[in-house]
Amino acid sequence: MQDRNKKILQIFLVYSVFIFILFIRLVYLQINLKDKYLTLGERNFLRSEALVPLRGNILDCNGKLLAANKPLYNVYWSGTGESRLSNKQTDILEKLNSILNYDFFQKSFLNKIFYANKHHRKILLTKEISFEQLSLIFEQCSESKNLVVDTTFSRFYMHKNLASHILGYLSRNFHESATNGIAGLEYAFQDKLKGVVGSVVNITNSNGRKIDQLNVCQPKHGQDLKLTIDLDLQKLAEDVFEQDQAGAFILMNPQDGAIKAIASFPNFDPNLFLKSIPQKVWDEFFTGNSVFLNRATVATYPPASIFKIITYAAGLEEGLFDFDTEFNCRGYINFCGRRYHCIRHWGHGVIDSKTALAYSCNIPCFEVSQKMKINDLADYAFRFGLGRKTGFLLNESSGLVPTYEWKQAVKGERWWKGETLSASIGQSFTLVTPLQMVRVISAIFTGFLVRPRILMDEDVNFFPLNISESTIEFLQDALKSVVLIGSAKRLRRIKDFDVYAKTGTAQTTSLTMEKKDRKYLEHAWLTSYFRYKDDDPLAMVILVEHVGSSGYASRMAAKFLTNYKKLRETGKV
Repeated sequence: MQDRNKKILQIFLVYSVFIFILFIRLVYLQINLKDKYLTLGERNFLRSEALVPLRGNILDCNGKLLAANKPLYNVYWSGTGESRLSNKQTDILEKLNSILNYDFFQKSFLNKIFYANKHHRKILLTKEISFEQLSLIFEQCSESKNLVVDTTFSRFYMHKNLASHILGYLSRNFHESATNGIAGLEYAFQDKLKGVVGSVVNITNSNGRKIDQLNVCQPKHGQDLKLTIDLDLQKLAEDVFEQDQAGAFILMNPQDGAIKAIASFPNFDPNLFLKSIPQKVWDEFFTGNSVFLNRATVATYPPASIFKIITYAAGLEEGLFDFDTEFNCRGYINFCGRRYHCIRHWGHGVIDSKTALAYSCNIPCFEVSQKMKINDLADYAFRFGLGRKTGFLLNESSGLVPTYEWKQAVKGERWWKGETLSASIGQSFTLVTPLQMVRVISAIFTGFLVRPRILMDEDVNFFPLNISESTIEFLQDALKSVVLIGSAKRLRRIKDFDVYAKTGTAQTTSLTMEKKDRKYLEHAWLTSYFRYKDDDPLAMVILVEHVGSSGYASRMAAKFLTNYKKLRETGKV
């Protein structure tokens, strides 16, 4: 009996321990893991869905769209629980076959429809149908409970290649909430343009069918960007380039730095990046031509004869010659046993300062550079904003203004005096961007450096030029002479314009190299300040790669001004 009682006690203790452990486990599950299992339970009937906001539009200065959002219409079949298709449902599919030009009665596709219909599932029938097709579906299939048209939005660049380097492009996962700008304004203003993602919680039944919604948080649309660019002027700017040319064009208001047109060639269609790009298309448009390089702001080039403006300013400011000084150009000078040639090898003869700049004579620059140290010449280049970034909102290069210290640090060599002669005419190591050069031409007529800006709401910033008014007036007169008698006289033929200009031909290789390949040809420059009738003045820079002569840039400028006049007179070209 005692043994029996002992056995019963042992069994009781075992059960007690088991019940205690079970109790502790239940407490742990219901209190400590409450949130975890509540969440798992809710997942059985709650489905969270992200609501993607509309991306902000990008507009020109007149409110015309440059980048917007295009609606995409996708057609789905939503199952209603029948085990087989009714005659009415079959009739709907036949109508869809006709409207969408697709055979939905293919066995593989029909099986998917059967399954979706039986299990209350939703499957995609076709995506991105046209508005005309959408209208026919609503007209002919409006009573169907199975058809669901879902509207999403995709980025759309309505002018395709226009201003592509400024606008940039998006990653092709646009339908996801993690849409990202990859370049240009789309990248720089990603946070402002993308908006705020919303969400909705759907209540579903055991078959996954939505039966209600709760906790809807509406998405917040992205903010719009209004640019200083004028769409009409941008079209004129891009029209001056031929299909196989590479280069840049900038049109800027010299008073406030507002960029009215900015183009880089070759360019690209940002719409292509919204979908997968076939290898054939990539090879055709994006291989071997540096298409993504923004030649207006990032690429750097020798400034060529345009730099003579700075050398003249340095010579006048330092008293090395004056407004009436005459030079005898024999076509070259001898320096340290070497001949340094003028652009006109047989010479210009006796020529005054202003005419020498109009004809782009090298001799005054050579004479100045023999009396001036490279660091002093560099100081004047810095005054005109070279060798430094302009403060532009998008990516840009600082270029290069060589000095004693730079050459010793980078090349490990001393600076040779003969190199100052080359630097004085815009060759040697000097490199600039077209964006910097549009500031140079503007400063000659305003007396200050202005920060280029691309947004209407950007602040206007000025920087002193630190050049005397008399020198500025001389440079203005000389640049007028370039149009009247010099290398840009083609522009004087266009009536109703007051035009000032300077051209340049930038070497890309040694002058002794035979230029059998186009890549060895010189770049063409033209900088200009012009006013049409009583309009506000504009500053213009054109750079064309590997064309051999500044005449190409002059012809492009003439074409632009002619079309600009037509636009102002008639409102169209």
